[in-house]
Amino acid sequence: MPIPAERRRSYLARQVGTMALSHVQTDTPMALVRAAAWSNQLSRMGVHLPLFVIHDIGVMLSMSRGAGGYTLRPRDAQLQRIGVPPPSRPHLDQYRKLLEDIGGSEVTERLAGLRLRDEMIAVLLQRILGDTFNRWRERTKSAGVEALPLDLGILGEIDYADHFRDFEPRALWGFVEHLVAQRLHVYTQVELIDLDTVRLLGLFKEDSASGSEALGGAIDLVDLFSALGSPEANDIANFSLDLLPSVLETRRSTGAQTFAVDGYASVERKGNVDSLVLSELAYDREIFEQKVVDNELLYYGRDKQREDERRLQYLLIDCSASMRGQRQVFARGLALALIKKLTLEGDEIWVRFFDSRMHETVKIGRSGQVPVPYLLSFRSERGRNYGKVFRQLLVETTRLRREQKRRVVMYVITHGQCHIEPELVTSLKQQAFLYGIVVLPSSEQLPEFVPLLDRSQIVHADALTSRADRQRRALDIVGDASAASSMLFTASGR
Repeated sequence: MPIPAERRRSYLARQVGTMALSHVQTDTPMALVRAAAWSNQLSRMGVHLPLFVIHDIGVMLSMSRGAGGYTLRPRDAQLQRIGVPPPSRPHLDQYRKLLEDIGGSEVTERLAGLRLRDEMIAVLLQRILGDTFNRWRERTKSAGVEALPLDLGILGEIDYADHFRDFEPRALWGFVEHLVAQRLHVYTQVELIDLDTVRLLGLFKEDSASGSEALGGAIDLVDLFSALGSPEANDIANFSLDLLPSVLETRRSTGAQTFAVDGYASVERKGNVDSLVLSELAYDREIFEQKVVDNELLYYGRDKQREDERRLQYLLIDCSASMRGQRQVFARGLALALIKKLTLEGDEIWVRFFDSRMHETVKIGRSGQVPVPYLLSFRSERGRNYGKVFRQLLVETTRLRREQKRRVVMYVITHGQCHIEPELVTSLKQQAFLYGIVVLPSSEQLPEFVPLLDRSQIVHADALTSRADRQRRALDIVGDASAASSMLFTASGR
């Protein structure tokens, strides 16, 4: 379907026309549609690049080179029709050399094997090309920007060279010259991509029910961009990858069924036909009918679904300035591993950061949609006010207990300088099972509230200096926390 005549000079036509300069070719008809999706995501981040460079580098990040993937060669027939100006020919040769370098990078090859989502590809493109766009001194580079259609019927059968003639290409040739002048910076940005962070995001993506639910559903591009560009987030990702292989060995816990699927608790005189004890069908017809009239048939009884006492795993992570550095890496890596462990056991989880206030609640359902970019990149500069935080928490937990009949298991990951009034902890303990994880500084003095907790773990400073010790200590805490939660669950009668 060609672009309608009234839109031949639109932003869509200009973008499609730039594809005549594309050097990455693939047999996949959806490649251009995906490139349009990447372009739309980049526009949301304020980066408005010509479509050909988005397509070329994006395809290289998402597909392998060779059979079934992409090939690297110019569109000679298209270039002959548009007539490349002589000064721009060496720039196109240098552009192809840049693509050769990117395609030969080990980082690119490994990224192509991860089958990344469109949002991830768009953020990686922003990391690679964002600075180059911002340094491009073209006054019209953001003029007339609009969302591109994601319709194969529109994008699939377009003559690129035909639309190239519909706009003035001077700015485009200027961009090609600018791009090759920045080629070393572009290549360096590719090499700086932290593969461990991308791998971590991929581990959580694989557990989603579908691609649209990966990384917790709707992705916050700002969080994703921050996670991929933050050294602290990269350290947390590296630590998390040390923990997750052991955690992922856990199979999803089944437990006692609360729905009529399988598993019986007793034999009853009342029930549904599908729960009828099969031996009852062996009676003669007359006897069977009499037992029906007298309500003497036997039925299997199932566990009663007790919605009045549902368990909630509530994870609180201290994000104050005292948790920076190694303590922050340990706390958030441990939190991700604990979330994964509890998710595999089928629990509902709430996660909140706190410092001088309680930040927004992240609710993770039993499907395990974890907002990893948010947990990796969250940062706050609000000081500390633990009295205010835990008084608010007491009010909220009391309401959960009284109004929603929730059994709350509360994990608090904090540091040795966290001071909370003992009376407040005692009141909170009446509403929730308190599990404290205290990461100590060099001082060995424990906070005064620790003896009041139902269960506690103390992480000494020397445990953070060795990678092996740090990993072993975190896995011990994850295992103990899961066991403590399971024992509480059993003790509650469910």
